[in-house]
Amino acid sequence: METEHSSLLRPDLENYCPASNLMLNEKIRNLRKAGEKVYHLAFGQSPFPIYEGATKALCQHAGENAYLPVAGIPELRQSICDFHCKTDDLQDLDPEQVVVGPGSKELIYLLLEVFNGDVLLLSPCWTTYKPQCHLTRHNVVVMQTTMEDEWRLTPQLLEETLATNDLHKNKLLILCNPDNPSKS
Repeated sequence: METEHSSLLRPDLENYCPASNLMLNEKIRNLRKAGEKVYHLAFGQSPFPIYEGATKALCQHAGENAYLPVAGIPELRQSICDFHCKTDDLQDLDPEQVVVGPGSKELIYLLLEVFNGDVLLLSPCWTTYKPQCHLTRHNVVVMQTTMEDEWRLTPQLLEETLATNDLHKNKLLILCNPDNPSKS
């Protein structure tokens, strides 16, 4: 049945539903609003207070309201390179190759919007990746990981996936680390 606004949606989104984690978050918000005590550990937001140094820095810069560089603050991008040089012994990182954004979900979505090719996902994976691929009209190939392999992508699984699917020459593999359920 077509409603007044249903023709505004793309036909391929007719059966689209929001990510399950977002629906769960709304349910928990409503339970709390109704006075229920709920220990919410499933959404990915930190339950810990904001670090005092970060709070002070935010207060100090609260009046700054100019648009930032699209790829992020240059000093922050350089600090990320310096961190990975020191922590991971990665010596040749270029801050021009680093992009900083408000969160990985948004950055992945924006990447998907401009990417020309197919997307490879592991299962299980974060609940929003497949809906994001659907919204951005990508062919998605889901690779089922196993408990025996500790829910990790193996070379054999990747090779089998590439060999048995008719994929675009460009392929994007989205990995989440740590990934549930192994946290590894």
